[in-house]
Amino acid sequence: MMRRGIEGKDRRPLVVGVILLLVAAVFAVIAIKSHFFGESGQQAQGDKQRDEQVSAVQGGGRRNIYDRNFMELAVSFQRSSLYARPLELEAPEKVAREVAKILGLDEKNVLSALKGERSFAWLGRDLSREKAVKIADLNLKGVYRINQVQRFYPGNQLGAHVIGFLKDEQGLAGVEFYYDSVLRGGGVYDPRLAAAGVSRKIAEGSDSASLILTLDSHLQNTLEQKLAGLVHSTEAKAGVAVIMVPSTGEILGLANLPDYDPNRFWEFSADARRNRAIEDLLDLGVMERLFQEAAALDSRSGGGGNGAAGGEAMPEPEVIQRGPWNMVADGRYISPEGVGLGQTVVGRGEFSAFAEKIGLTVKGEVDLPEAMFSLKEDADAGPVIKKEEGGQVTHPPPTIQAKPLHGDKDSIPTATPLALLSAFSRLINGGQVMTPHVLRAVWQDEQVWDVPVRRGIGEFAVRPDVSAGMRSEMKKAAGSGRGVFVIESLLQKEPFPEGQAKTPSDSAAPPANDGGEQAKAGPAVMESILLGMAPLDNPEIAMIVVLEGAHIDPQAKSPVRDLAEEMMPQARIALQNQVKPPTAKELAVREVGYYKKMETIQAQSALPAALAQGPQGLIMPDVRGLSGRKAMQVLQPYGVRLQIVGSGQVASQYPLAGSALRGVEQCVLRLKTMQ
Repeated sequence: MMRRGIEGKDRRPLVVGVILLLVAAVFAVIAIKSHFFGESGQQAQGDKQRDEQVSAVQGGGRRNIYDRNFMELAVSFQRSSLYARPLELEAPEKVAREVAKILGLDEKNVLSALKGERSFAWLGRDLSREKAVKIADLNLKGVYRINQVQRFYPGNQLGAHVIGFLKDEQGLAGVEFYYDSVLRGGGVYDPRLAAAGVSRKIAEGSDSASLILTLDSHLQNTLEQKLAGLVHSTEAKAGVAVIMVPSTGEILGLANLPDYDPNRFWEFSADARRNRAIEDLLDLGVMERLFQEAAALDSRSGGGGNGAAGGEAMPEPEVIQRGPWNMVADGRYISPEGVGLGQTVVGRGEFSAFAEKIGLTVKGEVDLPEAMFSLKEDADAGPVIKKEEGGQVTHPPPTIQAKPLHGDKDSIPTATPLALLSAFSRLINGGQVMTPHVLRAVWQDEQVWDVPVRRGIGEFAVRPDVSAGMRSEMKKAAGSGRGVFVIESLLQKEPFPEGQAKTPSDSAAPPANDGGEQAKAGPAVMESILLGMAPLDNPEIAMIVVLEGAHIDPQAKSPVRDLAEEMMPQARIALQNQVKPPTAKELAVREVGYYKKMETIQAQSALPAALAQGPQGLIMPDVRGLSGRKAMQVLQPYGVRLQIVGSGQVASQYPLAGSALRGVEQCVLRLKTMQ
């Protein structure tokens, strides 16, 4: 009796356990099917309400990027792709009729695809949420949906070198890369964000957040337009312009030319995508005078070296007055503001130490990645981007370390444009410690966390008396009645055209404009650097403008000065703007507008939905920017032969995207490596 009791008692848990295992297995199968094979029409229908409520701000997935006035710089929208499993369809004719009507396709072609021998057939790729929901409402058995997130940059090229771009939902440049983990919900690695006090969910990576940048989109737009006009008028090869708040390091505007559109980044060269403000190296040339003056002040007031004896008088070269310019060496010019600076020169070793202390020859202190985007791959290999489990890049952004650019103390001083502007800012901001940055705050729903503007890099601090002495010298150089200080330098990059002066000793006066050969000679090819601040007493704005390979006449008025003197007052006004975060309703209305704009752009690109049904009646999809392997996967269902030339990403294709594939037997993809 006892044994039977025990036996009966043992069977019940066994039976219950088996049942629980079976139930768990059923749910596991359902979950796997849902995850890997998408949602059926009926399942997709249940998500209609959620889809309609998805907001670019409040919805899941990658969050938005805003400027300092809460204007959208990057937004995300949900898109869908639909496919069918022909063997599961109960009424192929009905499916073909309904789908063709919604997607604007030929019903016969759709039906042909659904009755083919393939195990699946694409009904539409990258569809709008509206069309996907309409088809989901039909509750068609055998029709499945795959949801995707599409990134859109409303300003196109506006601020592209700061914002960056995505590929396969992964940030690969700019803020999109540097703060990728915050935008998509992968955790917080930057100690400044931890100091900002973001929520625990954001810090741990279980939730994502939007970013508010220091950029002012209206100021940025004006800066880009003015720089474009300047580059055009001087026939420059490239241009950089950066506007910064010298006391905090906030970057209000950063423009690079050539530029690119992050919505279609693959159409632009690596040179256009390169952020010259943080990657180009400038020969300081005569601009070194400004920092020699500061180093001498620092030395005389006990900042280092041998005090007053630490410097030596610089033999002043013969100065030839050429209107607004002064030639101080062969092919080197300085504006009038720099003539009196740098009369005492400290030793090269002492100058290098001072330059490193103020960050002049230090690179990489801004929260933007330098040359991180690389697409070196071939048709059989993916991008060289480290990915962790789940296919997402989960490693933190690269640690930005301050590394001197020059190990040789006798080398010619060089600096990146941003480092040059940062060092200049540290000379005029009263000795405050600051680090240039583009992130202002983190935003989620109604909560805004301001990011600390200083990280306490003490070795970059300038003593207040040195800063005060430099501002005093700059006020003298600017002259009475001036509200701004601007200093410019020119460095000759190519020989002068015949008939122009070449050395300081050629002439003591400007050449006569008598219609002769001298007057006909064109301007020389120069590298132009401008630094400016406003106002003089308490600088609120600092600015740099760099032109590479520009045709500038050193006998004429500077074409760069007008841009700086116009932009700095506008920047001061922009700095005073105080804007409250918009409401959820306001954001929703704006989101609708951006979504319509995105659809309009896509419609103009002639990229209709494609059917995997063979070449007859098909439309060639856009595979530019994809790897060779990915492009082959996309085009495989189209029944055409592929010819792949080169390696890397698809740079061009034939037939063109949107072209009819009727009668086309071969597609040609030309690949190139993007760096």
